Amino acid sequence: MTFEQESAQEQKESVEAKKERLRPVFEQSLEVFRNPDQNLAEGALTITRDNDGKTETFHGLVILTIDEDFVELGWIEEDGQIGDSACMSWEELVDASKE
Repeated sequence: MTFEQESAQEQKESVEAKKERLRPVFEQSLEVFRNPDQNLAEGALTITRDNDGKTETFHGLVILTIDEDFVELGWIEEDGQIGDSACMSWEELVDASKE
């Protein structure tokens, strides 16, 4: 195995570990989004990502979709509704916590 293949394998394992760690937090947020009787703020998350070596943190997000390659997040607006949304890859996600 070449160095590049080993590095890619290590990165993939790292992404898999990240999925295992973050998926329960994301699933709780997604459940709130899917339940029209719940206030979206109950599923609000703070998400940290690595954007080309720059750490960015976003507040007031709820999970809209969980995919094998990415998660789709929506910003909770002041009126309690979903505003803009964005997708983040598992590779760029660093951490997530319930607000």
